[in-house]
Amino acid sequence: MRKDHKKALWEYLQANPGWHTSNELAVEIGVSTRSIKRYAKDLVDSSAIFVSEKGYKANQQQSLQKNSGMSYESVKRILTNEFTREDSLNIYDLSDRFYLSESTMIKLLREINDYFKNFNLNLKRSGDDWSLHGSEIDKRRVISDVLYKESGQTFIGSKTIQESFPDVDVKGLATRIKRLASFYNIYLNVFDFNNVLLHVTIATHRAKNGYQPQNKLSKNNSQKNEKIDKKQGSAFSTELINGIEENEKLKFSNEERQSLFLVIQFSITRKHGDLEDTISHDTALLVDQLIKYVSSTLNIDLRSLNFRDQFAIHIQRLLERSSHGYVERNPMTSKIRESSPIIYECAVLISNRLEELKDVSIDDDEIAYIAMHIGNAVSEYITELHKLYVVVLLPDYQIDNNVFISRLERLFSQDIVVGGVVNTPDQLKESHYSRSIDFVVQVNSNYTLQNSAYTNISQFLTQHDYRKIDMVIKSIRHTQKKNNFTNNLKQFFSPENFEIITKKISRDSVFKEVCNKLEKMDIVNAEFFDQLKEREKMSSTAFGKVAIPHSLQMSALKTQGYIVIAPKGIKWDATGNEVNLVFVLAVNKDNKSSYRNIFDDLSQIAIDPKNISKLISAKNYDEFVEELAELL
Repeated sequence: MRKDHKKALWEYLQANPGWHTSNELAVEIGVSTRSIKRYAKDLVDSSAIFVSEKGYKANQQQSLQKNSGMSYESVKRILTNEFTREDSLNIYDLSDRFYLSESTMIKLLREINDYFKNFNLNLKRSGDDWSLHGSEIDKRRVISDVLYKESGQTFIGSKTIQESFPDVDVKGLATRIKRLASFYNIYLNVFDFNNVLLHVTIATHRAKNGYQPQNKLSKNNSQKNEKIDKKQGSAFSTELINGIEENEKLKFSNEERQSLFLVIQFSITRKHGDLEDTISHDTALLVDQLIKYVSSTLNIDLRSLNFRDQFAIHIQRLLERSSHGYVERNPMTSKIRESSPIIYECAVLISNRLEELKDVSIDDDEIAYIAMHIGNAVSEYITELHKLYVVVLLPDYQIDNNVFISRLERLFSQDIVVGGVVNTPDQLKESHYSRSIDFVVQVNSNYTLQNSAYTNISQFLTQHDYRKIDMVIKSIRHTQKKNNFTNNLKQFFSPENFEIITKKISRDSVFKEVCNKLEKMDIVNAEFFDQLKEREKMSSTAFGKVAIPHSLQMSALKTQGYIVIAPKGIKWDATGNEVNLVFVLAVNKDNKSSYRNIFDDLSQIAIDPKNISKLISAKNYDEFVEELAELL
């Protein structure tokens, strides 16, 4: 387990009243003096300790809860993350670490456990230790959910950037980027757009405040960038940079201009074969190592192509700045640290690893920049998870790949994300991509691909080509929906909760029989029978030959359903209406979304009498589920 140096610093100052120099503390804690300053910063900001020319000392009068420097929700998110990757956490260690009383910490852990229950996970206490029990898959689902909430769909947006850089006309920059992208027929997804906007904003802010790079590009690097400029030179990038200089009445340094050009170029194209023409080979290897380290430590996959390349450029610049002792100031540091502790923790891990591997000191402001790259990548990944992952198989000859890919992404922006471009089928290896390939778009080629869905189109993306791609998308979407529905159905309605009644029967008799079985399985309590009848008094849950009875309270102990097929009919109400198929829904309040999804799908299927005749002909559970999925 990685040592908590900030906690060690706090405990030492608490136990040893008076002033202590950074040199003394560095020896005691076992880190560099620069690291001591970083760890002390949070404690100073929260008034947990004092700082002066004499060094540091503890504020003995400050209340323990305020000394953590974190909000209650931030502590909850941090602990949620740690429980997914630690064998156990000690209640007293946690109380000391976050400066919370034992009773407050127990209350917090119970709230966290309520959240874990949504993912089939449970916190269990053994003496003073608490541990998380459940499957590794469910733990990964928790991590994804936390990251999703932190990234907020768009981790860095125009509003956030404007608030952090009030001296820059961010709205004007955003308008300029959109106008130029439209003029040059360039498609920028949300991630790429925000990435370009953020970097040009930072560069503009620095230029306005008299920033000059502390290091000059080496002759070798200059030659590399000149090569990129000529080979990949883009009117979009050049006009954007020139327009900012003219509009803002400023001049970027050559180094800043080169850096901006690279960032923009790597945001508007997914063909990144020349990455190592812009960064050193060692940096490329280092970034891959950092991504692997985060994956093994936090179970977070950062192998996104855009993240790797953009991040590699950032790390190259960061290492150059650090070698000259220069820190890139970041006005968004405190906001990111407070609002996104898991993403920030991921950035801290990367920074610590960088310190170990490269013997450099990474300041809080630099950590926040790393967090911004991670947050944007996570946001993009989550946003695009619902899209199909496509690889384009395009022979390497006279065709502008970038223009073609940009047009393809624009035409199908709501449905696909292009993960890469290959020239031969041999390059279609799943291990090369961060996600499994949903289908391949072949351009001017006609290979037979054994292991992938695919379609063949021309380089011109005609209406006929559009329809061919659209057909593949709809086919895969339907298959996915059917598979998801089947999986959800089997979780919601288990084989044990399926029954075929061959005799004529009344509604209340069905309710009584089903409720007794559900109660024995600890799914509902004894009041569920009365709750079903109460709901029917308000309005019948039957429509046609199908009924979907449920309670109004959503008070079930677990979310489960029960299926009853009655070919001879169930007398449902006083009007003499009969039904042949019943879906009893027992819903826990924490699973409202699951109930809604199942209810909507079942309702759509059940309104067609032809569907009902097929369903009530099923001889067993598997046959019924298969038929139900086919009717989607």
